[in-house]
Amino acid sequence: MVIFGCIRFLQLLTLDRSPLQIAFGITFGMLLGVIPVTTLHWLCLLGCLFIVRMNLLAALLSAACFGLLSWILQSPIEELGYWTLTAHKSLLPIWARAYHAPILPFTAFNYSSVMGGTLIAAACFVPLLLLSQILVRKWSAPLHTFWLSTRIQRAYTHYRRMTH
Repeated sequence: MVIFGCIRFLQLLTLDRSPLQIAFGITFGMLLGVIPVTTLHWLCLLGCLFIVRMNLLAALLSAACFGLLSWILQSPIEELGYWTLTAHKSLLPIWARAYHAPILPFTAFNYSSVMGGTLIAAACFVPLLLLSQILVRKWSAPLHTFWLSTRIQRAYTHYRRMTH
């Protein structure tokens, strides 16, 4: 019975099935996975995840995958953030002014891991959106056929026929 509840939950998460909605889900998951959780802009992105129409399952799975990837690549991400915050002396007055602004300090941009993650997420947004849309168009039908042939899906279909 628990498996059938999980399958029903997964079906609810995959209501938005167009390639663009799935691609947006993958891309927003990348944003949520790469940017550290304790920042204001991460919370805003989480809110946008539920406001903008996109595939929630794709977003949650890609957030988990990209979160693991960003954990593995934490050292280069921090180096990029540190380099951005300190290497350009001409940007120091901008960082100081932003730190004393009313809301910007809550984004924690002055931490090297947050700055590096935000820069990587911003740089990868459009390319990942286009790439994931191409891949979703190519692999959606074969993966759906594979899912329909699994024992879990067949058991669920048999269960639904017997109860209705």
